[in-house]
Amino acid sequence: MELLNAMGVCWWPGQGCTPRWEAWAVAAAIFAGLGSWLAAGVTYYAVVAPIERRKLVDRAIATAAMEEFAVQLIQLRDDLGTAALTINWIKPTTKPDLASTLVRALSRYTVAVPALEATPETLPLVNSLSRLRNALAKWTQAIATFDLSPDPEFPDEFAEHAIAWLRTTHAAAMKEIRDVASRVKELVPAHAQELTRVTTAGDGFDARAHIDDRDQ
Repeated sequence: MELLNAMGVCWWPGQGCTPRWEAWAVAAAIFAGLGSWLAAGVTYYAVVAPIERRKLVDRAIATAAMEEFAVQLIQLRDDLGTAALTINWIKPTTKPDLASTLVRALSRYTVAVPALEATPETLPLVNSLSRLRNALAKWTQAIATFDLSPDPEFPDEFAEHAIAWLRTTHAAAMKEIRDVASRVKELVPAHAQELTRVTTAGDGFDARAHIDDRDQ
């Protein structure tokens, strides 16, 4: 009541009534400030909080999926590094049957790339996984269609082209493996050291992987 009395001796302008307008102005400012804080609080809990929670959920889902895939990705990189030895050994003069046998054996070096829902939080990783999936599909197709048998239409160039395409698809797969590894290591710190090795290993055989295996 003291606050109300301070604002005037009555509540409606009239004869004998003198509202204290400066007090009313102060009160209005106070209530306006409280209203602004209340509106900000409502906005946070109605809009911002759900968005932040959704980000945490999306990150948790991606982390769970990448925890298992990280191990497969590291192994795939090392397997394709070993495959590079075979690819480099094959020459245009290699017997077609022997070359086909060696290359077909490389088909075991692949993995099933997990699919994640694309959200603002996971979109960069989802795009990277999609590129890896496409690169591995081309690598698998190059293996399945590899043949050094002479082509009557291109007798001098066919073998070189077949080998070059195999190397190109291998290099493309390795590039996408490095890109995925760079993103996954942020989600799974337990494998960060090995994933960092993957990002710096290049396309060929990586002796560091086998040294690490002997140390374990």
